Amino acid sequence: MKISRTHTIFEIILVLLGVLLSLIFLHMSMPYWLSDTAWYIKLIFSFFVASFISSAIGMILEFRSRIGGIFLLAVFLPFVYVFYVSGLLRLDGFVLGMLEGGCLSFYSYYNNRFDRLAMYLRRFIKIFVVFTSLYLILALVKIMWSSQEPDFMSSGSSEIFEFMILLGTLFTFSFLLTKTIRGIKAYDVFVYGPSRSGKTLLLLAFYNQFVTVLGGQRKEIIVSEKNKESLKIENMLADMEKGELPRSNLRTDLAIYLLSGKKGVKPVGMTFVDYGGEHTKNFDPAQYGTIIEELNERFNIDVPTLEQNMGNIDFIKNLRDNHKNEFAEAVEKVTFAHVYKRFESAGKIIFLVDGDHIVDYHNGGKTNLTQLFGHYSNIINIFGNEKSYAIVVTKTDMFKDLSKIMEDSKEARDIEHEIYDLFCEITTFKEIVNMAYQMPIYMYTVSVDATLKPLTIESENPEIQREYPKINPWRVGEIGKFSF
Repeated sequence: MKISRTHTIFEIILVLLGVLLSLIFLHMSMPYWLSDTAWYIKLIFSFFVASFISSAIGMILEFRSRIGGIFLLAVFLPFVYVFYVSGLLRLDGFVLGMLEGGCLSFYSYYNNRFDRLAMYLRRFIKIFVVFTSLYLILALVKIMWSSQEPDFMSSGSSEIFEFMILLGTLFTFSFLLTKTIRGIKAYDVFVYGPSRSGKTLLLLAFYNQFVTVLGGQRKEIIVSEKNKESLKIENMLADMEKGELPRSNLRTDLAIYLLSGKKGVKPVGMTFVDYGGEHTKNFDPAQYGTIIEELNERFNIDVPTLEQNMGNIDFIKNLRDNHKNEFAEAVEKVTFAHVYKRFESAGKIIFLVDGDHIVDYHNGGKTNLTQLFGHYSNIINIFGNEKSYAIVVTKTDMFKDLSKIMEDSKEARDIEHEIYDLFCEITTFKEIVNMAYQMPIYMYTVSVDATLKPLTIESENPEIQREYPKINPWRVGEIGKFSF
């Protein structure tokens, strides 16, 4: 479920505002679109307008980037009509602009990198504003120069005032465009959660989906003195086939798993970081800088290289292989730096919430959730709104019998809303809800094994039932929809 549902109203307001600003600008600027405008000026303006329209269509194709695309269309579609009627539109420039915007949109779609398209558009809008402003200023100077009145500057004060309003309108919709155009690095998903939050079982469920549905493969790096073999994906799957749970990480253990595949032609990827130490906190940029300096001294690698590559799993693997002793002593710092860079670079971030906290809601669970949501809201504040976030409640089978509830049924959605209403009693979660008005934030409830009975249901041997789950995912596909 999407936490905030106000975007439809926001989009309608944006469309109306975009059209209004565009019409005001075009109406006030008509005296400056001179009939003897040079052909290359017409070519450039036609190219700009067509490029924006074509790129806006590409933004709309990515659902989470559509608000900026809709506003872009609302602003520049009136330009096409007015330019065509006034003779300013050149077909060659328009076709070139459509091709250029179309190629960029195709590149963004093919690589699942709509953040690149958004970055290009924001820069191109600034160039358009500067070019248009210079053109209008030169046109005003030309009108003043050709005026028969020597005291034009005094008698033409109303024209100067109107011109200032004209430029103000231009800068207003350019400001709104740069604020609303946001793109997600949609192929890069990072899963983050505390120990015992269900990361490992969720990893195994997604590994199955990547391999069987997305033609995927994995990369993994494991640092452990005693658990190295047991932390490999194939061995964890084998343990589950034997009815055994995957082993817990030791304090000095670090395991990074990168799943990659393709949905159609679009690359998709998901990263899990599992470690045995305390739940990593305080993702402050200053703290990250301090740790990078410490790693610089320990590994004798320059800071720019560390900052550029710390989020790369191959770089971490090389650190482990080439600096074995130093790496073992700095596992916690390497983990912190890697997780920080994954937050910074990922386009979509999944926060895990342990379902045990809901079962124990009135016996310490609410306290744990208050701290956890406070931690997550701090992360969102630090790493910004040009990402999508999802809060995923694992182990839903702990408190609801899911064996007879279909994943896409009303009953399943009711469970999600019930947990959401419970979370809304927590102040730190309400803060995240408030953030959802500025960025896309979702919430899902899932279970890796929907056949397990909740703790509240009596059975002959409930402890054994809870001890040996299998991979029978319930609503994990909803995370897949969010991710891919």
